[in-house]
Amino acid sequence: MSNVRRICPQCGQDSSLDARFCVRCGYDHEAALPARGNSLPAVVGRAALPVLAGVTSLALRAGWRLLLRKLNQRVSAPLSPQGAEASSTQVPARARPMPPQPAEPRRRRVIHIRSTWAVGDAQGVWRQGSAEHTIEIEE
Repeated sequence: MSNVRRICPQCGQDSSLDARFCVRCGYDHEAALPARGNSLPAVVGRAALPVLAGVTSLALRAGWRLLLRKLNQRVSAPLSPQGAEASSTQVPARARPMPPQPAEPRRRRVIHIRSTWAVGDAQGVWRQGSAEHTIEIEE
């Protein structure tokens, strides 16, 4: 069996691989190594970005449609037959009941979002995963 030793970059003394500090000069061998960190949260954040963008887009579209419907209702409100010259005894146009309008057929929209990711670290360990989201909207 071979005996692998670590050479101190500061003084040249050899020591075992298990030793953190050099026995001659006290150099910290592990301080020179890159810090181990978990990159998984960053990957999950990037995978969630398409979902967030889709939900934001749908919310904006729904808000825009509601705004357009309110504006159309205000514009299409019936006026009194005599216009602005109506007497004060007449019921205002907004107080009169509106005739029922035919209901628009509701459209259903389904959005599928699939995100996959894979990440490897310095030790060669790979992690991978996928997420699938379905969003259903009735317009």
